[in-house]
Amino acid sequence: MICLMKLHKFFSLKRFGRLLAADLRLNSKRYLYTIAGAAVGIYLLLLFSILSGQRNTFKAEDYSRMFGFSLLALGVYIGSAFPSFSEKATTANFLLFPASNFEKLISQFLLYFIDGTIIFIFLFWLDAHLVRLSLSNMEMVRNGNLTIIPFSYPKMFEYISSNSRNILESILPWIMTISIGFFLFTTRLVFNKFALAKSIISGIVIFFLVFCLLVLCSHLFYPETTYGFRVSDKLFFYSTNIFNIRNVESIILFFYILCGIIFLFFLPLAYFKIKEKQV
Repeated sequence: MICLMKLHKFFSLKRFGRLLAADLRLNSKRYLYTIAGAAVGIYLLLLFSILSGQRNTFKAEDYSRMFGFSLLALGVYIGSAFPSFSEKATTANFLLFPASNFEKLISQFLLYFIDGTIIFIFLFWLDAHLVRLSLSNMEMVRNGNLTIIPFSYPKMFEYISSNSRNILESILPWIMTISIGFFLFTTRLVFNKFALAKSIISGIVIFFLVFCLLVLCSHLFYPETTYGFRVSDKLFFYSTNIFNIRNVESIILFFYILCGIIFLFFLPLAYFKIKEKQV
């Protein structure tokens, strides 16, 4: 009974439902405008990429490149989570809403990270087919001078996997993408004003510090091949054997571990930041 009472203190489905309903009532127009803007932006990006490309065939390789570029829009949306914290009045309203800190965190995570990702995946699929359909009557397409392969997520992921030498190389980009998403999701709680801009600057600083660490490791472990402010090739291409997977590059393993740590760190940080603001 005591355990159930403690659990109810952290999460109640009824409270959580009221919180989501209140958020949707207040921000429904914002969500609709964001979805419409993203749909138009992805459509124009794909259209420009097809029409300006030098290739005669637009295939999985091209779709994967545009998909990766479009992820920037998803990152911007995830980075706009916790919009209530942009002003003192809305911050107070959000903090005073009768819901636990955990429920407030999960509601924003659901609306921005989970729902945002699902809607983005659907919009990219929809726009890819709409662009192909809208260009089907072009003379270049009808004459066979330009071939637009129908978009398919399985084919795109198959292409990405085929260009990876091992399982870690195929998983790493997605782990890094999720980690960056967690970082952007948390920044509003760390930076009250200009959160997205500050998070981008912070990301650049973190990348620079990681590069400095690699330079330091190069000088420590491979001084004979390291000169100045550069990373030794041996640090990148030293192969090891882990999890019975051969030819895993040490730099890939390093970033895999780093992103795994980031993956676990930012959501707890977001929770404690909300709790700190409410005290």
